[in-house]
Amino acid sequence: MADIHVTRDLLWAVARGTVPASVVTQIGVQHLMSLCPTCRRELLAFQKERTATAAAEYDRVFRLLPALLDEEVPRLEREQHVAERDLADLLALARAERALKVQRARKRFRSAGLVRLLVAESRKQIHRDPGEALHFAELARSLAHRNPRMTGYFGLLVLTTSEMANACRLSDDIGQAEKHFSHARFVISRYGVTDTEILARVDSLEGSLRMDQRLFKEAEDLLSRSAMLYRIGGHRIEAARVLVTLGGLCFFQGDLTRAIEVTGRALEGFVRDVEPRLYLCARYNLARYLTEDGQYTEASDLLAVDEQLYREFPEAWTQLRLVWLRGKIALGQGQTEAAEQAFLAARDGFLLEGNGYDAAMVSIEDLALLYLREGRTEDVKRLAEEIVPYFRGAGRPPRGRGRPHALSRSRAPGATDRPSRARVREISPRSPDRSLSSFWTGGDIVVREPVMDNSVP
Repeated sequence: MADIHVTRDLLWAVARGTVPASVVTQIGVQHLMSLCPTCRRELLAFQKERTATAAAEYDRVFRLLPALLDEEVPRLEREQHVAERDLADLLALARAERALKVQRARKRFRSAGLVRLLVAESRKQIHRDPGEALHFAELARSLAHRNPRMTGYFGLLVLTTSEMANACRLSDDIGQAEKHFSHARFVISRYGVTDTEILARVDSLEGSLRMDQRLFKEAEDLLSRSAMLYRIGGHRIEAARVLVTLGGLCFFQGDLTRAIEVTGRALEGFVRDVEPRLYLCARYNLARYLTEDGQYTEASDLLAVDEQLYREFPEAWTQLRLVWLRGKIALGQGQTEAAEQAFLAARDGFLLEGNGYDAAMVSIEDLALLYLREGRTEDVKRLAEEIVPYFRGAGRPPRGRGRPHALSRSRAPGATDRPSRARVREISPRSPDRSLSSFWTGGDIVVREPVMDNSVP
């Protein structure tokens, strides 16, 4: 914990009531234990003396503990079984019938376990169908309201309200998202919610909203605090997930050095075999940042090391971005012909998948630059004529992975020649023939392509 500090932002958060004061105490003690031998020695000595003084009391507690566990564990298992059964019954109903079922029930559908299961369902749906995600989050909150005596009631109220806010964000209802986050913050402050995992989740989701609003300083503060809270709570993977998002934010702001450093720290929190998708996301982003920073050899080496990992995710979404990045590296290394082939393959592949926005981005960001460097002005003009139709009627790029957008279905009027799949496979033989599917469903934000989305459900 030597790298976790008591910061002004954290102290202001405590002053505003958005973070409990106990968090500061915990950070301070852990920081001292990590850095100062004297403080560590004295604190450990105190704990030892305190333990010795209370040894008799502890001995009595430990004698009672097995009996307590024998009683509590079966009860908790029964409650979880009931919650899973209740969830299955609700999922079997039509959407409109679920809320009525909960409202009419007198004894069922009242457990904290069911609330958490419904939150999990909401997260599963968040990028596939934000409306369905909102439905499950609303159902979870209404269930919590029916039993204010349930364990952790106020924390669950904050959690469900924040999940509702996130679903509203991804449905472009920013005003409602703001209202939900405001209410969640009020409950945290008024009722002293101290669960660090819930506080970290709220910060992460609200940080995503601030990124969407281009309020980068607020987003950075929230995401940094979220990662810190996750680490304090021992949630290493969730902390790393947030750091990947924070790395994307640094990239947005043009701070490549910090983007590389933060993403490197995130990778320290992953176990490849436990979270392979998230691990690949972070590795790809790191290679992207290295490329943008002019470290082409390092980026190329990173892709070579991860070649087998990319084979495990043959979705077109993944493979086309890999082709795109290889083209950027080739261009940086002066391999113009290879770069052009990769860019054309990526663009054509995106068009095959109905993703006009990314196809246009390849043309604007890379092909146009390549043609300008070579003085191929006629090719630049032709490229401009080809991509303009993709932007007509499009307000902005899609915010969520795989979300419908006018641009993603656009085609140039009169364009009859569809790029062949064989042409895409010339550059990326592992690209599949099946339709485009979202690569990453683990998060809550989208970072500028071709950086891979990392955000969390």
